Formats: sequence, structure tokens, C-alpha cells
Amino acid sequence: MFLRPVILIVDDETEHLSAMMNALARRYGGDYRVVSHLSHEAAIEDLEQMKSDGEAVALIIADQWMPGLTGLEFLMKASAIHPTAQRALLVNWGDRNASVEVLRGCATERLDNYIRKPWAPAEVHLYPVIGEFLANWTRAHGPRLELIRIVGEHPSARSTELRQQFEKNGIPHGFYSADSQEGQELLAKAGVDGSRLPVVILLDKHSLENPTNEQLWDALGASDVKGGEIECDVAIVGAGPGGLAAAVYSASEGLNTLVIECEAVGGQAGTSSLIRNYLGFPSGLSGADLANRAYEQAWLFGAKFMFARRAVNLEARGDKRILTLSDGTTVVARTVILATGAAYRRYEHPEVERFFGHGIEYTAIGDNRIVEGLDVYVAGGGNSAGQAVTHLAKRAKSVTLLVRSENLDKYMSDYLVQQITRAPNVTVMLNTEVVGAEGEHSLERIVLLNRKTGEKRVVDTPFLFALIGAVPPTDWIANQLFLDQKGFVVTGPRLLEMQAPWPYERPPYQYETSMPGVFCVGDSRHGSGKRLAAAVGEGSASMQNVHQYLLNPISLSPHSDKQNRPILEPVD
Repeated sequence: MFLRPVILIVDDETEHLSAMMNALARRYGGDYRVVSHLSHEAAIEDLEQMKSDGEAVALIIADQWMPGLTGLEFLMKASAIHPTAQRALLVNWGDRNASVEVLRGCATERLDNYIRKPWAPAEVHLYPVIGEFLANWTRAHGPRLELIRIVGEHPSARSTELRQQFEKNGIPHGFYSADSQEGQELLAKAGVDGSRLPVVILLDKHSLENPTNEQLWDALGASDVKGGEIECDVAIVGAGPGGLAAAVYSASEGLNTLVIECEAVGGQAGTSSLIRNYLGFPSGLSGADLANRAYEQAWLFGAKFMFARRAVNLEARGDKRILTLSDGTTVVARTVILATGAAYRRYEHPEVERFFGHGIEYTAIGDNRIVEGLDVYVAGGGNSAGQAVTHLAKRAKSVTLLVRSENLDKYMSDYLVQQITRAPNVTVMLNTEVVGAEGEHSLERIVLLNRKTGEKRVVDTPFLFALIGAVPPTDWIANQLFLDQKGFVVTGPRLLEMQAPWPYERPPYQYETSMPGVFCVGDSRHGSGKRLAAAVGEGSASMQNVHQYLLNPISLSPHSDKQNRPILEPVD
């Protein structure tokens, strides 16, 4: 018999409890069993019985001020019984004492969000918040919609790569091992023998055997334009936060805009499982969700997108800037915005890198059920590593964070540091890095080095999630633009300060590179903030520079724009 997930409410005020009970039962009663209690003791007893009966609890709502126990204290107890349930604190409008508890609770992940009371009318103040809670729970624990199915070997680097691409683009999908009964049935229905794995089966039953990224995204109809020669006002290279922000403002201001993305929208930010400190989203949102909202917004304004194509060359031709793409397409643009972000830094040790896709991953995005009950490791000291830890800790038996530096808070936001230090199943090892990996077919052990003592130790684990930094993917423009010694693109006044060639009457605009009409924003720009919000700000602000340039474009002859990197290391 199917048991409906439970929504449980605790409030010692009878009138308020009855009103919320009726409102939620009226709206959600068909899909959820709505339960209410006047005391925390009765609620705890009921939650324990639900656990014993195998009932899933989707959402627990507790009034903050109850006799004997605060709502936050109750939610902590309830979470120990049903750790996957969403947790909401019910607070009165203007209650300053409760606001402190809300902030602490959200910062330490003891609380997902809060609901204000009174909340009438429910359609305005209650249902949108409840709907968000239930959507978050269903994404993580409910049935998964599968528009695309992947049948492949497990583990497999290519299968992992495909799954991550779909996850980052918000495309519902499922994975089936080729040697499982379900996998064999899917291959048979698709009419393929499984000799060329992975096989991607689309919603219309069309199948692709071991497709390239270009073949895959073309089959999905993701690109808005076809190859050949394309003309536009603004060509944006990269669909991360900076590129998407530039696309929204460029297209909304009437410019013919083309965005070129080699992988998936969102860039590195798109791999974050939960971003809590982005303006306007107090309960947080995933990087993929943010990226897909921005993509849809830019598309609705008229921006065109090309996926699975990489920009491989940039040159000037008169007042045009020419991009050559990996499939031979030529993009003739009046201006170019480089928003290539930063690429994941990978292990240089061959014995470690060989386990990529076989236990070593460079992102922790996606379904964390794969680490259920396992002891896993995360390497890295920045926000991406911190977000990976909190995401994985919800399912894993234990998560150990490996940090090369002596301090956890050197590169990580305080709210993440608090979450990590409070998590009961998370351990932090400072001054530690991975120097080796072992296993027959997939990862079984990793070798750790204490950078302070020189001591090595071997630990067992089937998963290492490495978020060990990023490097700017700028090799393809190294001969055209002025870069610093680390490969970041130098822009604006810094060009003059670093004595880059600039033989033009006016000074460079804030985000302009050493090639007039070509701009750079986000993580690949020298001196950028290396934050999601900073990239969004730069992407939007760069449009002022674009409009300034379009009023007075500069004509260049081919190859006259080539620059060299500075001899000395620049200082930010």
C-alpha cells in the first residue's frame, strides 16, 4: 500500500494550528498526509511511530515559542528521527527574538527556512513557501522524472560526464548499469547491442551510442542557431553567471546576442548543490537552478545559444571581432565578451587521475544517494568544497574534508565553516593533501600527506570529491590578448599600469581587454572577485562598456592585436 508523505505541524495555539491544518489539508491533502499536534511531546512520539511504520516525512513545521521547548530545539530532535525532512520554523511578524534564532538555525543547517504568521491569505503568504519546501524534498527524496535515460558501465568516466552535464542543465534523467536487468531491457527496446556504451535514450525513444557532446546537444535541439557564418552584435563566450548576466542585459537592450557554451549553463557555480549567500534567496538555491533561471531569462529576451562548441580562435578584422569555433563555425561580432570562468584543477599524479570517473570526481553535484552509508572524502578549502561537504553529509556515513592550508576559514565563507564544524558526521583534516590513490578497477584507497609533519597514511574510501581550485581556460587567446603570468585576462586601467601595448587615444574601458571591442568578466579576469555575485555584477556592468564601444568602434588589421604576457608577476 502506498503511504503518502507526511506534513507535520506543531503549535500550542489551537486557533493558529487549526487554521494552518485546514489550509494545508485543503491544498496538499490529496498527495500528503497532514498531521497536527498541540505539544512537542506528542509530536515526537508520533514521529517515532512514523519511523517505525516506514512513513516518509516531507516537512516539519514548528512554532518557535512553545512551553518547555523552543521550535528550533524541537526541530533538532525531530531531525534526528527523520533527517531527510524539510524543517520550517513558524514565527510571528516582527518577532526580533525569533529572528536571531532563524539566522542561527539557517546558518548551521538546523533549519531550512521559516514561515511568518499570520499568513492569510494562504495563496500569497503560505502556499508559495510550502510549495518550495515540498519541491526541495521531492527533488532529493521523491520519485525522479526521467526525460533521458543513460545505459552505461558503472563506474565509467564518460557516463559520469554525461550525468553531470544533464544535472547541471536541469534535465531530468536516469542512469542504468548495462549489466543490470533494467539496463539490458532498455538496450533491447532501443534496438542496440550495448557494444558502444554509454547509450543515451531520448524521450522519443531515439538512441545515441556513445555520442559526442556536439551530437548529443544537437539531438536534443538545444542550440538555437546552426553552424556556418553567424553575425551578431555581441558574442558571449561562456554561459556561467557572468556570461548569463551579460546575455540578459545585452538581449534585453535590443542587441543581437549569441552565447557560446562548450559544456553546460552555470559554469562552476552550476555545480554548487546549495548557495545560501546569494542575494534574494534567503533559503538558498542550487547553482543549477540559478543558472537555468538565468538561461531562460536571457532566452526569453531573445539571446541565442550554441552548445557543445568551444571557441578556439579570436582575431580582429577591421571593426569586426572574429571567433572560430571547434566545429568550424565562424562568428562575426561587433563586440565579444569573454566569460569563460575557470576550469576545474585536476590532479597531476597519473596514479590519482586514472580513477577519474571511477571514484574520483571533480564536482559533487547531483544525486547524493550514491554515497548513502559510505565513508567519503572531499578535497579543497573553498566554498565549492564546503558546499560539497554539506551536500554529501546528508547521506554519507561520514565525510572527511581535506584542506591543504592551516585554516578552514581562509578561503571559505563563515556560514559554511559553521555548518561543517557543527555537522556530527564531518571531520576536517588541515595541512593535508592527496598524493596517491589505489584500487583494482575503481577507487578503493587514497594516500594522504600531512604537509606539516611529512607523515603519510592510507585510508579506505570508494569516493573522493576533489574541488581543489580552478585555472582560467585562456590558452586559446594567449597570443591575442594581454594575460598575467597565471593566465588571467588583464582589463581596464590595469592594462596601462602593467604597461600593456595600448596605442589608442582613449584609455581602455573597465572590462576591456588589450583588443578593443573585446571584454572580459568573471573568474577568468585578472583581479576579479572570484564570487558568483561578483561575476553577475561584472557581466551586467560590462554592457555599459559595450555600448560605449559601439558608439566609437576601433578598426584593427588582422594580427595587429597580438600581445605577450608580462615579464613580471603582477600584484593584485
